[in-house]
Amino acid sequence: MLTNLLRTSPVGRLARQLRWSLARKPAKSALTGRVSVQTAPAMGEANTPAPWVVRVENHSRRVWSRTGPDAVRLRAQWIARTGSAFGVPVETALPRTLLPGDWADATIPVNGPGAVGDFALEWSLVADWSEGDSPTIRTPIAVTFPRSIDIDYHHVYATADLAKNSWWVVGAYHSQEEYAKSAASRRGMLIENGLTPDSRVLDIGCGTGQMAMALEGYLSDRGAYFGTDIGREGIEFARRTYRRPNFHFAVGEMTRLPFPLSAGPFDVAIYFSVFTHTFVDESVLLLAETRRLMRPGGAVIADIIVSDLVERGAGNRGQMWVNREHFVRLAAALGFEAHEIATFPWADGAVRVMFRFVLAG
Repeated sequence: MLTNLLRTSPVGRLARQLRWSLARKPAKSALTGRVSVQTAPAMGEANTPAPWVVRVENHSRRVWSRTGPDAVRLRAQWIARTGSAFGVPVETALPRTLLPGDWADATIPVNGPGAVGDFALEWSLVADWSEGDSPTIRTPIAVTFPRSIDIDYHHVYATADLAKNSWWVVGAYHSQEEYAKSAASRRGMLIENGLTPDSRVLDIGCGTGQMAMALEGYLSDRGAYFGTDIGREGIEFARRTYRRPNFHFAVGEMTRLPFPLSAGPFDVAIYFSVFTHTFVDESVLLLAETRRLMRPGGAVIADIIVSDLVERGAGNRGQMWVNREHFVRLAAALGFEAHEIATFPWADGAVRVMFRFVLAG
């Protein structure tokens, strides 16, 4: 017992450190030791620091210096679900010099990767003098967007002055002219994909009526427009604004469409900037509801943010990324065949894809 007390006392540690520092160091040697994660965040947030507690153990017969040319460092590297490194590694000094047989815990704030998805954080030990494999450990962690960019659409509508900013409240367009230009562009894309003046159109997430505005002068009296949104204020605004007898608006729910079978069958269903904000399971339930109201051969036009970094889906109401193959398989299970219309750059690790989902006959 006395020997152990002497070894662990400050004087004993100093004596051991002096002895090992005077010993001859091999020019190259292995970093024989262990690194383990003691505490990890339950979930990561993109570009947001979170504390990790990592334990480092020196199992070698060499002093692991904290500073200087012989310093041993902790390296953190994000690994994507594809197995490739994501972003640049970050190196941190040891909490203190470790003698042979010593260990120490380090609390290190690690910035989340600049994307969302299913990641692992790989910890390793590195030193300029080391050779061979470094002690390494990977901890899986799901990464989502920061809570600060989450959206409560009910709050957005309840606090908006739609008489002044109906064109801005959901899409956040910079001007009313930009809002109208976007509406006309979307109408043109729908026409290229089969929309006619006599079409029956189902608009999910219609907001304050952007596409109602675009289609008001295009659809004939034989056509029809049905718009739905979870924001009651937006629906009431659209009812006051677009008053053609074949234009209908109703408040919906997150996964339920408020129209009976008699409203259809619909030729075209629109999901503009909807699946980019709904969770995957919600999106599939909405597609199932849409199938109920569509005619065979009818088409769903929807934009989706797709990424290989996610296994199913990741994000929040502010922005949702999904795995392309997973979403296409789910749509196929409901009888929809997926066709890509266009692809737009979006972010590191993700693109925004416009799909045309055709309901099998």
